[in-house]
Amino acid sequence: MDRDKALPPALALLSSQRPRNVGWLQAAGLLFGDWGTSRLYVLGLAFLVAGRSSFWLIGAMSLLILAVGWAYTQICRIYPDGGGVYTAGRKRHPMLGVVGALLLFADYTITASLSAVEAFHYFGLGRRDVAHVTEVEPGDHILRIRDDSQGERLPLLDWRSPGLWAFVSILLIGAFNLLGPRHTSGYAIFAAVGMILITLLIVGFALPQIDWQNVRWGRISHPPADLWYGFVYIVLALSGVEAIANLTGVMQKPVYLTARKSIWLVATEVALFNLLLAIAMIALAPPREAHTEDMLAFMASQYVGSWGEWAVRILGGLLLLSATNTAVNGLMSIVYVMSRDGELPRFFQKLNGFGAPWVAALVAAAVPATVLLVFHDLKTLASLYAIGVVGAVAINCSITAFHPRLRKLWRKAAMVALGLLLIGIWITLALTKPHALAFVSIVLAAGLSLRQLTRIAAKRRPKPSLLRQAILAQLPPDAMSRPKVLLATAGSDELADAALEIAAAEGAALVVAFIRQVALSYKVEAESRLTLDTDPAAQALFTQFLERGHKYGVPIIPVYDTGPDAAELIAEHAAMNGVKKVLIGSSRRGAIHKIIKGSFQRKLESLLPPDIPVQVIDARPPATSASTE
Repeated sequence: MDRDKALPPALALLSSQRPRNVGWLQAAGLLFGDWGTSRLYVLGLAFLVAGRSSFWLIGAMSLLILAVGWAYTQICRIYPDGGGVYTAGRKRHPMLGVVGALLLFADYTITASLSAVEAFHYFGLGRRDVAHVTEVEPGDHILRIRDDSQGERLPLLDWRSPGLWAFVSILLIGAFNLLGPRHTSGYAIFAAVGMILITLLIVGFALPQIDWQNVRWGRISHPPADLWYGFVYIVLALSGVEAIANLTGVMQKPVYLTARKSIWLVATEVALFNLLLAIAMIALAPPREAHTEDMLAFMASQYVGSWGEWAVRILGGLLLLSATNTAVNGLMSIVYVMSRDGELPRFFQKLNGFGAPWVAALVAAAVPATVLLVFHDLKTLASLYAIGVVGAVAINCSITAFHPRLRKLWRKAAMVALGLLLIGIWITLALTKPHALAFVSIVLAAGLSLRQLTRIAAKRRPKPSLLRQAILAQLPPDAMSRPKVLLATAGSDELADAALEIAAAEGAALVVAFIRQVALSYKVEAESRLTLDTDPAAQALFTQFLERGHKYGVPIIPVYDTGPDAAELIAEHAAMNGVKKVLIGSSRRGAIHKIIKGSFQRKLESLLPPDIPVQVIDARPPATSASTE
């Protein structure tokens, strides 16, 4: 048995049997790389919008993070082989999955652009001279930020412009990703440790220096519409939880425990330390617009000193560039996977000599770089950010709310409530942020148009499915001339190893006959007859047999059929394929069934010619199986 030989490309894509080598610590690092790093800009934006009242907005955002974290522990439990919005949505309807993926595409695009711009703000570029406004009281009112307000004072082509260097860095990161896939969990853990160090540094120095008795907490007694606006404005960086949902297919088992540990660890840290940092921020109370782009660096300078400020600037900038790279990788993955699934043109799958999808990599770098040509200030990029990720998370939570495996009523009610809240946030963003609505509409229109063109092209030039490609790829030239053994199955792979050992011992090809015995009205059957291309259970079964056949070195010849009499169909296919014997499983049916339907084995033997014996096997090694040759 050739167990070490690599799977053929089509079978490798079809089976997607990736090693489950991502533990809870690696998964937590990947999640924290997004949720944790977001505090580098979320705190400044919150203070810009609400001044001293930003503490209450950050508290509300922390509660939302905990709620979304809980929801995704359930999503990871329900979808242990991939629970991202694209996978979960496609299980309900292909279009739903595509819309979710395109919303994530919009999110990763702005994540890359915004993180890169912020990285160079932390490196010290584009710093403002705020000496003349250092005594301005920030107040506690909610400030409505105009969607067209530009915070970048330097033109894009100025060498001190963070937007210019962000543009260059994204192009360089895209070029770097052309060198091939990289394992990102190690970098993610580095980013998580770095962010924790920054946070502990500031919090550790700040808490003893805060005059707790005189902290002005702002107020929560704002008009409800203003509170809602401020809350919606700072709802950022939920996309990391989508990334961790996509990782369930490679998480160590049990997946639910791995995901739960990583999600709760990160969600608790983010919720707690964001609140502590918010207290330290309102205790300083700088002018509202003075340090929107580099709030943590300013806090370090005030509480720690100049050495702390530059430590935060350097490490924070590097972490934000790491987040940019993660977002570019996410864009590449979305484009490649959708192309592989036939939702986007096939040329996005083209690989270069390093094994990287180079067309997808070009798109992943070009789109966020193009955004920076139009918008290169933090305020506008932040206004474009949330609409994509909130839409994707809302779709995933809404789908999961009605999943039967959610089981308990309180879980369903909580998931419905969270889905409605996120939908409300998304609608608010669409109504109050015209640039964000225009941006996400362009992404959806471009993606859905490409999808439609892809489907039209596929109809004109039909391509074999991945399963059919895998079947053809594993058949040697002499497969049809070899002796053949037929295994009859109704959809189970329990007999696979026993049948493959028999076929391997006899140098035969294994004909796997999946027969669906259905007895429907001829009117119904004529309109809803299943085929190999429309029966998911058959596709999954044959994929498993192809993988096992690859290990045993046995060619697999799949046969699929439906009809009212399974014995007649098996006998027909045995004769058509010229098999030397037929393998069936031992029956566990009761006496009543045998009285009504008769013995399947006896009926099959009566239909087959005498030179084709029927051998009864079970899941044990063939030597212990009964034979009726």
